[in-house]
Amino acid sequence: MIVFFDLGDTLLDHSTAAKAGATKFYETFRSSFNEDLKSFLLRWHEVGEKYFQTGEEGRELNHTQSRRGRMREIFSASLPDAEADSRFRVYVQTYEENWRLFPDALPCLQALQGHKLGLITNGVGEQQRSKIQKLGLGPYLSTVIISREVDCSKPDKAIFELAAREAGAALKDCVYVGDRLQTDALAAQAAGMRGIWLDRKSQWDGRETGVPVLRNLAELPGLLTKGGGSPS
Repeated sequence: MIVFFDLGDTLLDHSTAAKAGATKFYETFRSSFNEDLKSFLLRWHEVGEKYFQTGEEGRELNHTQSRRGRMREIFSASLPDAEADSRFRVYVQTYEENWRLFPDALPCLQALQGHKLGLITNGVGEQQRSKIQKLGLGPYLSTVIISREVDCSKPDKAIFELAAREAGAALKDCVYVGDRLQTDALAAQAAGMRGIWLDRKSQWDGRETGVPVLRNLAELPGLLTKGGGSPS
């Protein structure tokens, strides 16, 4: 059996790092915004999700174009490329400085050393691999699949099939753990893996998800020992 993980908000506390970066960005350019921090953070998240999904699904935007598009939408202005790049770096610097694993991530990976472990993540190779290196995840991962490097992305079943092939495993012998119900757990299950939803925010009780639900990664080794669990 090989256990695959998502990266952002599964192993890496992306949301906290992103909030720190967006807060720094707001404080730096607050004279440009007619809104309070709470409203800005919501808008920042919505714009970020829009451009991330456009890049993943359509491939019509490269990473640099996506960042520039976000800046122009955030400021409602036609910024020159160099200015858009400069402004976005304010966010990126603080975001990267705040990369941290969740406290339960390394103990979980260490407890699963008897299994092959891997990563399937949407995103840009350079940044995702930088996260893996900085967070010390490399030694634990035998297979790493990053969407922009392989030209397919979650929830497309092709990325799960590719990951299984790269790991030399049958889909039925693979487990995938991620924080998004549709994009991670249900998509993995539809592809033939055993999908597990990491619901850190306790959004649902799990009875209607069709997949096992965890509240934290400390629960995962025990679930796998029991054969992968069954839907709650």
